[in-house]
Amino acid sequence: MSSVPGPPPPLLGAYAALRCARRISNDFDSTIATQSGSVEFSPEVQGRIDAGVEFDAAVRERLRELGGNNTVDITERGLFGPNAIAATVQAMQEGALTILGGQLPDDVEGGRVGKPDVLVRFTQAQAATHTYVPVDIKRHKTLSDSRESSPPALISTLTAPALQDAMAIAAVTTRRQERDAMQLAHYWRMLQSAGWAPAIDAIGGIIGTDELDGDLVIVWRDLEDPIFRTFSRSSADGFAMRSAMQRYDHEFLFRSQVAASARQRVGAPTDPEPVVVPVFVKECAECPWHDYCRELLGDADASVQVGRLSTREWLTLRKLGYAQVEQLAALDLETIESAATATPASQRTQELLAAYLPEVTGIQSPRRRLRDAVMTAQMVQDGTDLRRITGGPIAIPRADVEIDFDIENDRDAHVYLWGMLITDHTDATTHFEHVTSWDELDAASEAAVASEFWSRLTAIIAAARDEGKSVRIYHYSTPEPSNLRRIALEAAHPDLPSLEEVDKLIEETFTDMYPIMRANFFGRDGLGLKVVATRGAGFAWRDEDPGGLQSITWLEQVRAGDHDSKQRILEYNEDDVRATLALRQWLAD
Repeated sequence: MSSVPGPPPPLLGAYAALRCARRISNDFDSTIATQSGSVEFSPEVQGRIDAGVEFDAAVRERLRELGGNNTVDITERGLFGPNAIAATVQAMQEGALTILGGQLPDDVEGGRVGKPDVLVRFTQAQAATHTYVPVDIKRHKTLSDSRESSPPALISTLTAPALQDAMAIAAVTTRRQERDAMQLAHYWRMLQSAGWAPAIDAIGGIIGTDELDGDLVIVWRDLEDPIFRTFSRSSADGFAMRSAMQRYDHEFLFRSQVAASARQRVGAPTDPEPVVVPVFVKECAECPWHDYCRELLGDADASVQVGRLSTREWLTLRKLGYAQVEQLAALDLETIESAATATPASQRTQELLAAYLPEVTGIQSPRRRLRDAVMTAQMVQDGTDLRRITGGPIAIPRADVEIDFDIENDRDAHVYLWGMLITDHTDATTHFEHVTSWDELDAASEAAVASEFWSRLTAIIAAARDEGKSVRIYHYSTPEPSNLRRIALEAAHPDLPSLEEVDKLIEETFTDMYPIMRANFFGRDGLGLKVVATRGAGFAWRDEDPGGLQSITWLEQVRAGDHDSKQRILEYNEDDVRATLALRQWLAD
């Protein structure tokens, strides 16, 4: 039963509970609707969206192929709106095993509309009608290796998708992924409202990129399991563990109230004020209201200039009088780090912490996050990009022969390029090599490329050691060793090394430059390689828009026949490895 008084609440979709509440307010506020702009996605973001659409289509095709006459595809029929709802209801009444692209009846009283990707029939003994559970298609992983305390994942195959046919797989566990779970909760509430939900605890499934025995699977999520840590004023600990259904109900009701209030704004003197004020968070970058909210907040707003914190953290700071960059920068870092000093700034900071920390207990490491935000605010004021947080020389393992290496992967996370910069300090030479495949890859062909790289890498190391030279291999962060280990573990090619051989080489010769940077520097915009190499070491990439997402777009252009993009990718990868060398030299200096 909706708690919003008056007319029925505005109809909100499955993403509403996940979205910025101010965005929803703007959507329903007719006094500012003319200022809304369209979102222009970058080619990289658009590529990610397109890949998701392609994945969705491929999964539907697989479900149609396996389901035969037991599967109904509403989208394939070209139906929308009331016609799609009618066809979905008919399919449920007739007991279709799987319904693809269906549209559930509008929940007018609850204020919900929704189109679950898949509905799977749930057979219930002595039930008068068929019932269904929701499943969504997501182009990301939903499983991880099981730990001792983790429950086994509950999985159905696409061949036997029904929940009753699901198997508990002890080797893997379900990733938490709160956003996925809350979206499923929306569909569950709609099924309940329409009378199509089974009489069981709320549950929903995700078809992600994980496979079992070579095919995709449905990973079922218990939507009643209290696994999400959230703020709780009534709890002695300041937080409580809540389920996806609890989190969804709370967030959806609030946004329903926000939308209902915004709908009353018509430009009259009696208009209610918006329930929520803008806060700049990660979501803003892809929001059509970006420019409107940015102008409303102004240049001095800390959430605009600093970022880093969540909506709750920023709203709490604002309430306590720290909405501006200057106010945030005036806080005392030593006091935040629990080393209080007897200064006016320390006293103000202690007072802030006493009021602030109890309001953000549902957030992991709130003190550290506040410290990072304050340091960032100070650097915004100073106009600095990197701040040294240690003193003295920085210890970096060095060698006669140093190999910087970097990988590039396609949109399916297959590694198609292994690049190496080999620097021999004994004769002052440096040259770039790569092992690459421009073709579409699967596990076997990816492993063949990796095997060729491993042979080349170990040959270089052996030759150097035969000449009495020491060797070290450098990378930035974990993708390179992680992917090498993953491919070795999958063992999809006979010439691949064993996992033990890979681990031995990593332990003996690999140096990750990222932990060294993190231990010694703080970055206003993070410590990504592009940031630290350009703003610290003064390195410059040849490409005007370098980046991993961009390189995926270039690869797709190559695979579509644009061979000029090959050189762009190779130069980008070479610059990545030259950047780690430049960074190492800068740190040594």
